[in-house]
Amino acid sequence: MKKILIIEDSKSIASTLSLMIKEQFGYKTVLGSSVKECAKILLEHKGRFDVALLDLGLPDSTNGEIVDFVTKFNIPIIILTASISIEEDIKNRSLNIVDYVIKDGIYSFKYALSVIQRVINNKTIKVLVVDDSKSFLETIKKLLQRYRLTVFTAKNGKEALDVMNEHQDIKLLLTDYYMPLIDGLELVRVLRKKYNKDELSIIVTSGSKDKKTASKFLKYGANDFLYKGFTQEELFVRISANLELLELFEQLRKKANTDYLTNLYNRRYFFEQGKKILEFSKINNKICAVVLIDIDNFKIINDEYGHDIGDIAIKEVSIVLNRFLYNNELVARLGGEEFSILFYNCEEKETLDKLELIREEFEKNVIDLGTINIKFTVSIGCSFNNSNGSIEAMLQEADKNLYKAKDSGRNQIRYKK
Repeated sequence: MKKILIIEDSKSIASTLSLMIKEQFGYKTVLGSSVKECAKILLEHKGRFDVALLDLGLPDSTNGEIVDFVTKFNIPIIILTASISIEEDIKNRSLNIVDYVIKDGIYSFKYALSVIQRVINNKTIKVLVVDDSKSFLETIKKLLQRYRLTVFTAKNGKEALDVMNEHQDIKLLLTDYYMPLIDGLELVRVLRKKYNKDELSIIVTSGSKDKKTASKFLKYGANDFLYKGFTQEELFVRISANLELLELFEQLRKKANTDYLTNLYNRRYFFEQGKKILEFSKINNKICAVVLIDIDNFKIINDEYGHDIGDIAIKEVSIVLNRFLYNNELVARLGGEEFSILFYNCEEKETLDKLELIREEFEKNVIDLGTINIKFTVSIGCSFNNSNGSIEAMLQEADKNLYKAKDSGRNQIRYKK
């Protein structure tokens, strides 16, 4: 669980922040009101906190000593201050300071929460900075690392394309305009052929005095534009806004591809990705298997206990499958009580052994609902690569084998190459 350290001598502010963090994120919070208490907390927790919110106006920290102390533990720091004119030497006192929050009501607390979430999310985000100025690259790299982003650098567009090919999960790119070999405009044009705006965000950082430069880049597919000379705060705000937009797109994609009841993939995603996986397996001569799993006598469960209990049974299938499937498998709920698994690069015996373990798990599994216990078995049909090799053909073969299992008494596995 993520842990947030709050050192604030106002009990009402500390309690409000703690409650908001717990309600919005479910993170654990640890509170203190002085440097002395902070030292004790950090020693008890071995300095393991994801973010620290530090008040500058503590009784035993009149000159920012709390910042110096927490910096030793390499924890991202958000400064809490009542002063609008926060001193530059405090803002730049530590590379661990990611932002500061003026304590001015509930909106400022909400902003603090957004920064916390941004810092935690950034630990999995890769950024590429492209500029032919070595000093600019180093400065921006240090600033972005404050926000716990993983930063790559390139001196021109050609190097940038090489980095993007090596790290295709880079989510954000900052690029200069005028560079040798491949300039920023050409770089944006090339990248937009491969990455959509909801996959890669591009921010242009240019020293060009031409006011048409920004519109030119935006037409080529840049997401945002910053004229050089921007402040640290402006850079962070723009980066946060672009990353939040990417995350929103990702959430929408997930919602479109995920079954609402089980959080497994849905039928559409299974077919889309299944076709790609099978095509890849043909090229690389790998064995695949398509499996259909169906709850036995599901209608009886619904009729006897109601659809709410039926939904619990369906959710239980996803829970059991997640315990056994964690590598080289695509798992989906196709609809109703029917689930499908696509095994990639699998051996026949190992796959059948795993399916037998799954079948046995359902056979002995009991859902304890307090007043009632629910038990059910599953029937399984399996199909390994055939001459056609299409996802549709393999599902049809698995479906035939599933009905053979049903007709043979249920709680069985049937397969055919």
